[in-house]
Amino acid sequence: MSRCKVSVIIPIYNLGKYLPRCFESVISQSHDNMEIIMVDDGSTDNSRDVAEKLAASTDTAIVIHQENQGPAIARRTGVLEATGKYVVFLDSDDTLPQDAIEAMVTISERHSLDAFYGLYNRVFPSYTLPSTSRVHEGVIGGDEMTRNILNPSFVYYAGMCFSRRDKWDASMFSDNREIPGEDILTNLRLSLKCNRIGIFNRWVYNYHHMDNSLTTSGRYFKYKYWKNYYIEMREILENSVKLQQFIENVKVMEIDSMAFYVNDIDTSDDWYKQVLKYDVKKYPLKIKVLHALLHTPRLLRWCVKSNRWIKRAIKVGVPLLRVSPKRGN
Repeated sequence: MSRCKVSVIIPIYNLGKYLPRCFESVISQSHDNMEIIMVDDGSTDNSRDVAEKLAASTDTAIVIHQENQGPAIARRTGVLEATGKYVVFLDSDDTLPQDAIEAMVTISERHSLDAFYGLYNRVFPSYTLPSTSRVHEGVIGGDEMTRNILNPSFVYYAGMCFSRRDKWDASMFSDNREIPGEDILTNLRLSLKCNRIGIFNRWVYNYHHMDNSLTTSGRYFKYKYWKNYYIEMREILENSVKLQQFIENVKVMEIDSMAFYVNDIDTSDDWYKQVLKYDVKKYPLKIKVLHALLHTPRLLRWCVKSNRWIKRAIKVGVPLLRVSPKRGN
């Protein structure tokens, strides 16, 4: 077994009741050279006390307390404290399979990787759904990874990433809290700093979902949040002199996000008008259809809602006539 030290970073905000389960999955890992950095992001429940009690049970864990600044800044705090060769992020309501870290260390060392991405399980109260294995696995370059991250069909959550500590600094995390999420932006920044990235069909993360989880319901976010998100994405690529190389990928993502996840499309705004002007002739059929529907937002929203509740019903085996199109939205 490799003795490389791994820093496990756990941001915490008001999830004290799940934290023991999360913590247990870390200390039960088959890889035993770790440090656990729990960052309490201004919790108002019992998370602070739970974290302190768990940290006191082992000499490999610490707790950092800070004012609430959001998950991106909590992860940044953890990274700046980390001393391991590798870092991995774990949300406080999720868990790691018992051999996850050992597998990621072994594969990363074998292939001299800057970053490793595996697969995940979606764990619901009554069933588990493993993510689909990727057709292609192996070592790819940074540009190929960037293209993958900018593909709506690929999934790269923070928890699926295991990477070298020396690839991280304070600039890797977004300071803007008025965005729908930071995972893709953070992974985008990482891809631009890496040369060797491993994509392997190993299940290395368990996402635990409640009935009203974001993944289950397909939560919408405010229009301005998504607009801010793509302004930041373009700035990241522009600063790396990569924007023109990946501009078509960004446009596809914008269409997909505006169609599926924007709560209140503002038809008078410049971003909406800009997206409608995109030339989509060479884009995939799905994106062409979404782009056409964006011209009639009310019809688009009805189609998206209907598609979601039908898919959800099929996944859980519920007869379609019993499913309300309003549920979960």
